Amino acid sequence: METDQLLVHQQHLMGHSGGIAMQKRHLAQRLAWIETFRSRSRRDIKPGWYRKDDLGRRSLLQDDWGLIHRPDWVERGLLVWPRGGVWLQLEQEILFPEDWRQTQASCVRLVLSWWAEQVRIWVDGVLVHEGDLFDTTCRWMLPESTCWHKPLKLLLELRSPCHDDGALINSDLVLEPRVGEVDSDQVLLPEALELYLEAGETLPDDWLELDPRGQEANEAVNKQLLKTSRPPGLIHWIGHAHLDLAWLWSVADTWQAAERTFSSVLQLMQRFPDVHFSHSTPALYQWVEHHRPALFSALQEASRAGRWEPINGPWVETDCVLVSTASLWRQFKLGQQYSRSVFPEWSHELAWLPDSFGFAAGLPAVAAQTGIRWFCTHKLAWNAINPFPHRLFRWCSRGQAELLALMLPPIGTGGNPMAMLREQRSWRKSTAIEEALWLPGVGDHGGGPTAEMLEQLQLWKDHPQALPQRPGTVRAYLAALANHADKLPVWRDELYLELHRGCATTRPDQKCHNRNLERLLREADLVVALLVCHLGQKSADVETWLSSLPDWRPLLFQQFHDILPGTSIPEVFEQAEPIWQSSSREARRSRDQHLQQLLRCGISSLERQEQASISGGWAWMGLQPLHRWSPLLRLPRDHWSSGGVSLPCQEAKGGGTWVQLPIQQGVTAVPLQRCLGKVPDRADAPVVRGAVELQDLDGKGWRIGNGLLEADFDCQGLQQLRDRNGVPQLAAPLNWGLFRDRGEFWDAWDLAADYRLHPLPLKWNGSMELVESGPLVVRLLYRGWAGSSALRLDLQLRADCPWIELNLGVDWQQTHELLRLDVPLARLAARWAADTSGGVVERPAEAVTAREKTRWEVPVISWLATEVAAPGGGLAVLLDGPQGVDVSSERLGVSLLRGATWPDPLADRGWHQQRLALMPVPQGWSRDAVPQAALAFREPGWLGPSDLKVPWSGLPSLPANLVPVAVTHSESRQLKISVLNAGASRQTWATGKSWRVSSPSQSCHVEAVELKPGELVELSLELVS
Repeated sequence: METDQLLVHQQHLMGHSGGIAMQKRHLAQRLAWIETFRSRSRRDIKPGWYRKDDLGRRSLLQDDWGLIHRPDWVERGLLVWPRGGVWLQLEQEILFPEDWRQTQASCVRLVLSWWAEQVRIWVDGVLVHEGDLFDTTCRWMLPESTCWHKPLKLLLELRSPCHDDGALINSDLVLEPRVGEVDSDQVLLPEALELYLEAGETLPDDWLELDPRGQEANEAVNKQLLKTSRPPGLIHWIGHAHLDLAWLWSVADTWQAAERTFSSVLQLMQRFPDVHFSHSTPALYQWVEHHRPALFSALQEASRAGRWEPINGPWVETDCVLVSTASLWRQFKLGQQYSRSVFPEWSHELAWLPDSFGFAAGLPAVAAQTGIRWFCTHKLAWNAINPFPHRLFRWCSRGQAELLALMLPPIGTGGNPMAMLREQRSWRKSTAIEEALWLPGVGDHGGGPTAEMLEQLQLWKDHPQALPQRPGTVRAYLAALANHADKLPVWRDELYLELHRGCATTRPDQKCHNRNLERLLREADLVVALLVCHLGQKSADVETWLSSLPDWRPLLFQQFHDILPGTSIPEVFEQAEPIWQSSSREARRSRDQHLQQLLRCGISSLERQEQASISGGWAWMGLQPLHRWSPLLRLPRDHWSSGGVSLPCQEAKGGGTWVQLPIQQGVTAVPLQRCLGKVPDRADAPVVRGAVELQDLDGKGWRIGNGLLEADFDCQGLQQLRDRNGVPQLAAPLNWGLFRDRGEFWDAWDLAADYRLHPLPLKWNGSMELVESGPLVVRLLYRGWAGSSALRLDLQLRADCPWIELNLGVDWQQTHELLRLDVPLARLAARWAADTSGGVVERPAEAVTAREKTRWEVPVISWLATEVAAPGGGLAVLLDGPQGVDVSSERLGVSLLRGATWPDPLADRGWHQQRLALMPVPQGWSRDAVPQAALAFREPGWLGPSDLKVPWSGLPSLPANLVPVAVTHSESRQLKISVLNAGASRQTWATGKSWRVSSPSQSCHVEAVELKPGELVELSLELVS
């Protein structure tokens, strides 16, 4: 019985395997038949390429280098050669097939595609086409004068990319009807058959008996195709040119590329009546307006005709995870203002950001404030692991602001009917909507649609096997999609790109310039707003004040998504440096000039009554409406007082005096006077608030504390940190680590996923220097080495300060290495939170889902904090960021420096100052007001010589759980303040007796306003007394 069963089982398996083998043979036979039929109008000439001057004319397909180094590419049929800008010269001679010579109404095109930095194509000694990494295809039509009976001599010159091996991807001769003529030679029949099969039809078995080269097969295919209806669906196409403002080229090159692109498109519009074109970036339009006015006038005319569509949103296609809420708001505000002024014939409700490296969870809140309704990107198609689940959805922020979101088709496509059909099928499968969008045009470095692309679109426009086409506008397409809004899925999270995790760490000098200039611009805006509000009725200088406001546009330009992340060639950063410097000088000059004018005018009558000036007077001013300031300043060496009251002082190491001011609230100014050498009696010495105490740990180290936290140090660094209740925060000493970081394709963009497996030596010198010993400041100094890079770590605790500050100076000389700080947590984190553009993101400490597991490095702007299980609390890190961070239940980490070599060979080299702080939060990040603490850490206020005599209050303080974003002018006795409720509960702001407040939903100013959890809003403040 068992033997019989075994025989039956074996026969079953043999029959099954025999059936599979038969199916494979049948499939191979069908594919061979289709390929042969295809050769009636398309010939693969790739095997014919050989190296120039190779007398043996050996096919490059047989080259050993590709088989050894890129077998995966060779298996796909690519011709491969080494990276590093290596030139490859290929030749071959083409003799047209005999049957092609018989056609009457057809032409031949040379169709090539490549992955190369530079390409030149020569035919019979004539240069016919040039391309690069972005213009990656050619459909060159042989002129009618070409003799079809003589060999065609081809020379192909290709230069490999510096960062990747080069490849010739496709190489074909294609027979097509001449432009504008009917396909009387039926040369489109093979491609039409492929479209027929792609649409889900099958090849009849009886065709396999026909010779695919013969006329009978041709008639059979034609007869079958005539019986089929046109595939369902529609392609809505718009010409497009993605143009990066800088990347592997300088900004100056971008202006030239824009001029070429725009001129080319306007010429094509005259030749092709169906062409509509869309382009983004107000900054680019403004350059053309100022420097090429005739060209700008022509594109404005095309815009008024409805054929040129500005698809603007922010001022540039900005980075959307490294910039602050204030910057992102200004990006959209200025972009929208410019677009509405120069293109008034269009509605402007669209944010076009196809290529930025991820999008903050708060972006819908910021964009919605400026009238944006639609968000469009393609970048999440780059996800390395988890495909993004939606093509069309509603994107909702924490405060319930919402955008309609569209995942675009690929950028930089052509007029291939097969590619369009596949995109439409993919779109329909994801959305159940028949009409799909298509964006033909050369991208990244501009270019736009080419005549070859448009000719191909025209060729298939009315073909029964191709999808119906409709040229039009992005807005018309989105308007149709908006009808489906109620049925769309809702996404309540950031749009995290599962790639490019190193961008928050690469080129920290650009991040430093960005945060410094942004702070100066916001402060300048604030001071002018205060001038207009407080003095506008008394002064004729309002217009002068407003006209002298510094320009935000240089900052916004440098926030482009390949500049701020540090992923461009060195020339881009060399040319950006003087812009950063000059813009910072102008913003600082504007802030200081207007601030001195504000303080000199003297808002208070008491101040105006005091005519005598005390020599050597200074003032401090908090330039954020924070709930609590505890200023500790470094002033010139002397004893200091304010309003006749002596202030706590401590001689500072290296010169000057540490001075503690009384607690302040809101935007406020405090006068400071020298005591003219008078030393207060010890009995009359002012009491230090939250004094720092220093305790010797039996000669092995130091313990320092100020009542808000306590820290232990030895010669190896910070050993333990405790909160104000004495609860330990560290499971082990603070850990500074160095790791190998290499092997990723996108060098400057990507962190190596396995960097923790490759630690490198980092050593401290084993000594600790006590630099200052309180009671206002205690400072400890360490020195060490990370490879060949010198380290200098300055740790300090200040009186009445809830954080301990870490200042790391590094002379960075490493390449492909990663410097990090890891904080081992004594209490396991359950969740963690961090700020992001437009809001706060909270995440589980331990990743559970596949999507969470890919977020092993995320960008953070100014703070992150853990949250432990009940009763709560945790540890916050304040950043002078942005930085890349990672958090687990046991560890909190910050990436500090990298050393990428492409596209900038010397990226990150040189001196860097990394500043951060550790802040225990026993009540949790929200109750302990971490967002406001981060502002105070990054922006400690203005300090300078001044004749101010009495304290002055400019703005009331916000509640501790509200975050000020920006203050701007409005009109006399009024100003505008943007505010974020970062927490999870409603917050009420009562502005006090001197002010009234209103929200956009209110018609009048009132005494208090309430903000919902996560709400981002621009409020109006009115000064009433």
